[in-house]
Amino acid sequence: MTFLTNLLQLKEGSDLTELPHDVMSEIQKNIRDGAKDMEQSWANALHLVHKAYEVSGTQRPDPSMAGAWKQYEENITYSVHQLGKYRGMDADWRMSASIFREAMEKKVTFRVSSEGSKSKDTFQVQAKSMDEIIQSINDKNTDMYDIDVKKADDGLSAVLLFSKYGIKKNYRLKIQQNIRIMPPTPYFGSIFQTP
Repeated sequence: MTFLTNLLQLKEGSDLTELPHDVMSEIQKNIRDGAKDMEQSWANALHLVHKAYEVSGTQRPDPSMAGAWKQYEENITYSVHQLGKYRGMDADWRMSASIFREAMEKKVTFRVSSEGSKSKDTFQVQAKSMDEIIQSINDKNTDMYDIDVKKADDGLSAVLLFSKYGIKKNYRLKIQQNIRIMPPTPYFGSIFQTP
């Protein structure tokens, strides 16, 4: 019974939520290894910390766990230092670089309508541009048909006509970019009013 009492006794001011030293060491080793491993892509330092906790099998704390939360904050700082050391401060792990890259890769929605003698189907397709869709159709065509592309002057639509040996098929594809219509802004008064 004395053994249990001694085991359960806590030092004055100790925090039950604080992780043991060996667990903290393992988490920081995981952070270090993750920062060094160039095959891994980290959106930011927090992403690496979360993975380090997951790999070590340790539950991430919440703010009510004072000691463990303080260690969690230390691990985030440690992660920033390790990523900066091994990948540089301008690398793609920086949040701003990730957001910028995602913005540059934004895709647009297009409506692709197929019209033939027996059917008419419409699909919604996401792509970076209309040319990407046309290129994809050309790649899948594999010389089965000749494709004549007629783009509209505004660049928002195109019609693809198909032929074989100079004979036009009774089939065409229409690609049209979906335009998001903005509601009109409210108008208050005339611009010609004098004060």
